[in-house]
Amino acid sequence: MKYYKSLFLGFVDLALVNAYISHKQTAKIIGTPPMKRGEWYGVLQNQLLQLKAEDFAGQSDDWVTVSGVQKRRQRSCKVCALLRTDRKKKSFAATFFCERCSVDDAKCWLCNKLRREYKGVPKTCFEIWHDDFEAGEAIPPTLGKRVVLRHPGQEVGKRKKTRRELQLHGCGDQGDDEAEVEKIATENN
Repeated sequence: MKYYKSLFLGFVDLALVNAYISHKQTAKIIGTPPMKRGEWYGVLQNQLLQLKAEDFAGQSDDWVTVSGVQKRRQRSCKVCALLRTDRKKKSFAATFFCERCSVDDAKCWLCNKLRREYKGVPKTCFEIWHDDFEAGEAIPPTLGKRVVLRHPGQEVGKRKKTRRELQLHGCGDQGDDEAEVEKIATENN
């Protein structure tokens, strides 16, 4: 890198640090708690770009417990599912969705990380979906798929036993008998 580029970036960094210190001092004088540094940089970035909260993807509020640890529920990214080359591999999981492209409670799940190169340019799936695929309206025919926004499922109820589970418990061909299925379900619980 040329010396003047690093010198310029050093001055920009110096200005940002000084602005954050000024913010902390102002908050102290006013008597309000100052923002954390990362949060402050995010607000500054949004002000410089003049973006609103509606312009960003929403994040899932669904939580699941996996091996005793609470994690955000992840869904398959629409763009990753379209662009994956190996059909045996799953697409990347996403916890973010686009509020503009979501219909009612059917969400359009998209990655917010630079994972892909599309037409030689590194982009997030969010950018590919909106800039190149025009929010799903201009998906290239070579991908050969259409995107379906699915509504979330109903409340989880009793799971129906599989044919294999019914055979293991000795029901054999009587799998249609409701009493047998209910008996097996109560034994397992």
